[in-house]
Amino acid sequence: MPEEERRALALLLAVSARSLVFAFAVAVAVRLFPVQALDPAWQINVCSVLLHQAALPLLALVLMHAASAVHPSDGRLAAARRRWRGLAVAASLGFLLLLPLQGFATWRGLSQGLQRDAARRAAAERRSGAMLQAIQAATSIDNLQARMQRLQGPTLTPADRALPLPQLRRQLEANLLAARRQLLDKLAGPSPQQQWTLISDGLRLALSSLAFALAFAAGAQRRLSPEPLLVEWYLAIGRWQHLRPLKLGRRQRTSTNDPGRYFRDIKSRDP
Repeated sequence: MPEEERRALALLLAVSARSLVFAFAVAVAVRLFPVQALDPAWQINVCSVLLHQAALPLLALVLMHAASAVHPSDGRLAAARRRWRGLAVAASLGFLLLLPLQGFATWRGLSQGLQRDAARRAAAERRSGAMLQAIQAATSIDNLQARMQRLQGPTLTPADRALPLPQLRRQLEANLLAARRQLLDKLAGPSPQQQWTLISDGLRLALSSLAFALAFAAGAQRRLSPEPLLVEWYLAIGRWQHLRPLKLGRRQRTSTNDPGRYFRDIKSRDP
């Protein structure tokens, strides 16, 4: 490929990468305002928005690497790639942190919802009990209407006032019990289908967070490290597995089984 075409392609890739990052920042910023950092619903929304838009910065990272590879003699692109690799470290760790954040926010939101429902059920029980006592203790229709007004209950219609007091009592009691039963059923907590929806959504977000964390780690590199962050993690796991037989008193594995050798060979061939 001629030099001019390589330069033009590298420029296209670099500008596209920056544009995707800008689009990601705008999409996230618009969805997160107003900020309510202590609200579990807002925290879950943060996780959802970040994961739904995460493909944009990931693609931008790939494009920036490709731009530097297409035109390796451009020092500015090489410097930009190094900066982006450093930023990708923070992005990878951030997506890992979304795992506990999403779990904690979901648990806290469910706990607060159950507490609110319990408080509303207790209040409904107290209010319906007070109204039931008022209906049973009323000595006349006017007295019943006055008791309902004090409790902010239903207003008696002319048709209600035309009924005999015993019949009106039975009618109001039946209506009160039906309304209380309907409200208590509504506040009974999430149904099994709703619980499964919450669990499946949480699992989906958790797996997506892990996938994006690994993807960003593949393109991330700490300043003083010769290896990408994903390779560092893999080598650390390999060293831990390599030392386990020593801790258990078994024979040490041979160096031919070193799980990091494959990545080091790839790194040595990387221009």
